[in-house]
Amino acid sequence: MSLKHIFIFLLFCLTSIQSYAIINIESMRIDSDKKTQGFEGKLAFDISGQNGNSDKFIAGLGGRAQWYLQDGTHFLVANYEYGEFSGTRDTNKTFLHARNINYITQSQAWETFIQLESNEFTRLEQRSLLGAGFRWQILQSDKHASYFGIGIFRSREELDMESLSDQGISYISRLNNYIVYNFAISSHSRLVNTLYYQPNLSDGSDYRLLEQFALQLDITEMLKFKLSINISHDSEAALLTEETDTSYQSGFEYTF
Repeated sequence: MSLKHIFIFLLFCLTSIQSYAIINIESMRIDSDKKTQGFEGKLAFDISGQNGNSDKFIAGLGGRAQWYLQDGTHFLVANYEYGEFSGTRDTNKTFLHARNINYITQSQAWETFIQLESNEFTRLEQRSLLGAGFRWQILQSDKHASYFGIGIFRSREELDMESLSDQGISYISRLNNYIVYNFAISSHSRLVNTLYYQPNLSDGSDYRLLEQFALQLDITEMLKFKLSINISHDSEAALLTEETDTSYQSGFEYTF
């Protein structure tokens, strides 16, 4: 990996795209047919706005790095998103995730991960978690690919606003289940659907869901365009926040 690659990725980490009750890590993986030793990275940028009866601006920056080893893969993701509505800040969230993948067979792997995130407008001062899981490739062909994962993580969550009864620090253990389906429309376009389900191990009525449907288009070998619809649900959302969030995003990804 060159010094140029290190500098570009660190720049995006320091400026450190999206952050929900659940983070779709599948959308952040770099799938490579090479599976050789070495480094590969992605830079992503989102921007949207509106002027007229209302003024809206939102932008996101993200960096992703992946290191291939003979018996596994490491990757690191750092994202930051900021937005304003009529001159007032209404989006401010950060995210950092590191993952180690150890291959058992070509279609099976163990994974361990750590994660840090914050979101000012869901009152999330900080969430940190440590987890592990097992991942299967359940379908693979020229046009179709599907993966299933199951695991567990332990999280520490800190909510702000001292005047509210749920303010403070909580520790929760959750199952982490997901399924991914990838359909190649052509050699330069694909549809990807991802569903996450994360129930609280001690209270089944406390669960989190994330559904993401995305279209990815290859503009060049290294530049891609992505359009996605994201629906997230938290059955035990923090006070003064909504249980369900829906968002629509578009942006570009550059692979190096």
